[in-house]
Amino acid sequence: MPLSRRVVGFLFIVLVSILLLELAAACDLIPAYQTSAATLQPPAHAHWLGTNDIGQSVLTGLLRAAPVTVGLALATAALALTIAIVMASMAVIYPTWGRALVLHLTDMGEIVPSILLLLLVSAWHQPGAFEIILLTAVLTWHDDVRILRSVLLREISRESITIVRHMGASWPYLLLRHIPQAIMPTLTGLYLQNVVQATMRVAGLAFLGLTDADLLTWGSMLQDAIGYLHTPAWQWLLLPPALCLTGFLVLFQTLDQRQTQRPQSVDGTVS
Repeated sequence: MPLSRRVVGFLFIVLVSILLLELAAACDLIPAYQTSAATLQPPAHAHWLGTNDIGQSVLTGLLRAAPVTVGLALATAALALTIAIVMASMAVIYPTWGRALVLHLTDMGEIVPSILLLLLVSAWHQPGAFEIILLTAVLTWHDDVRILRSVLLREISRESITIVRHMGASWPYLLLRHIPQAIMPTLTGLYLQNVVQATMRVAGLAFLGLTDADLLTWGSMLQDAIGYLHTPAWQWLLLPPALCLTGFLVLFQTLDQRQTQRPQSVDGTVS
């Protein structure tokens, strides 16, 4: 089975796991993330990973924050890649005004650091989940446009695409039916990279306290632990969410590296 298909299957498993965690939380199968009098308790039988400064279970927080953290990263990466595909397709289909418009917008996005704009907007208005996805995707789509444009230009120059085009096939038909399979390895690699970058950006915003206070993520749990670095409580407040974030990032970086190192055949597909 091609690696890109295995990656898609893995992403499907991750998505199903997120939905199951959300369903478990909605059905009260995961305990409520509520306060108690047992504040800053170390890991014990009652609370396997200890409690925070207001008596909330760290383990419960990790489970309830998992679908939010992972879901934000997956959705942000998907939206950013979708915008990049649309813009790159516009630059290829309309080589005069479309190319000039897309490349100008890409240059503007590269001149002004996206992370700076993200921090400024988040500091002005602490975004919720939907706003984080939209804001991050709109400010980072330009990272993939040049790669996608070059790949699309390579594919439309192939003889098979030229023949189908001369037979009357429209650009939307070509972009939806003939080209996606050929560029799937590139799309998979870009998506994995976007997931890693989106995870770090969202976690960074939450760590700085620039997201909605009601939005529970692993990054916000890290932010809550900062005030206790001088006490033994940092061991159960900081390490669990940090390890979860690290494991998630390492997993997707490993998938990205395997996708990048996979040899390609002459037609551009992954062998």
